Amino acid sequence: MSLQPFRTRLRQAAVGAYVLWLVAVVLFVLGRYTGFPTLEAARAGMVVGAGVFALVGTVQIGRHGVERLRERLR
Repeated sequence: MSLQPFRTRLRQAAVGAYVLWLVAVVLFVLGRYTGFPTLEAARAGMVVGAGVFALVGTVQIGRHGVERLRERLR
């Protein structure tokens, strides 16, 4: 069984979530600094997306740190 289709779908979902986060950021900025109506959902989406990015980044840093530690211990 190949993981390639799963990884492809996972990557597509991640790109889709990233695009939605970018839209939320743009809507938040428009609502904050222009006459565009402020959308509370845009603020919430922006905060949740930033939290997810921070969590994913932390996991990646930890994973790479463990790999480097294993290489040094060999």
